[in-house]
Amino acid sequence: MTLKEFIEILEKPNQIQAQQMHELEEILLEYPYFQAARVLQLKKFHTEQNYRYNKALKLAAVHVANRSVLYDFIHSKSGQHLSEAEVIRQIALQKTTPKTDFVTPTATYQKMPQKEMDSFPKEEIVPKIYGSFTDNQEADAIAAKNQVSQTDLHSFSQWLKTISEVGNPSKQEEKHVEENPKIAEKFKLIDRFLETNPKIEPSREYVSNINLANEVKTDPHQLMTETLAQVYVKQRKYKQAIQAYEILILKNPEKSGYFADQIRTIKNLQQNNL
Repeated sequence: MTLKEFIEILEKPNQIQAQQMHELEEILLEYPYFQAARVLQLKKFHTEQNYRYNKALKLAAVHVANRSVLYDFIHSKSGQHLSEAEVIRQIALQKTTPKTDFVTPTATYQKMPQKEMDSFPKEEIVPKIYGSFTDNQEADAIAAKNQVSQTDLHSFSQWLKTISEVGNPSKQEEKHVEENPKIAEKFKLIDRFLETNPKIEPSREYVSNINLANEVKTDPHQLMTETLAQVYVKQRKYKQAIQAYEILILKNPEKSGYFADQIRTIKNLQQNNL
């Protein structure tokens, strides 16, 4: 965009075309403090009621120096508030002003006159402070050394005492026994018992040699089981098998029908000599 074209759209901001708006945005990206271009963009957004108007207004308020001129130009029907000379001046200012992202502050030093420096006292303060500090530090170190040595002596004496007590367990036992008279009395009783060496003699009471197993009489009916009856059948001892099932009928009446069938089966085998 040339300077002539820019002045034309400045005089007729309501007739800015889309391509010219795009060029204005490129100019503002390169020169964000170009007030005339910033105001023209904001004027176009205000006229079209563009959604970007609020954001552009905040940016313009930051980059434009005179906000009253900005307000009058946006709400006026023409661009008479910004003259051609003002536009040319701002363009020249933007081109000549170098872009700086960050300004590093420089330190300033003020040299003191020699007379004032000579007037200060030349007393050596630091050596005295250092000397007092080292003296206190040495005194603390000596006190700590003495304290450690006393602690070491105390610990060493305790260690010797412990070693002597461990080396003579009898003394510890004697001391413990002396302190507990009841325990001492119990030890005496134990020693006396061991000296007498008593023996446990067996009792001399009469013991009968009678075989008690013979006195136990077992009812053979109690030993009868169904398994034994089946064994009799396999051995062809049919009489004993029938007798066994008869005993089982008496012992288990609820199974009498089953046992009766077994008896009939055995009798059939007996008749057929099987």
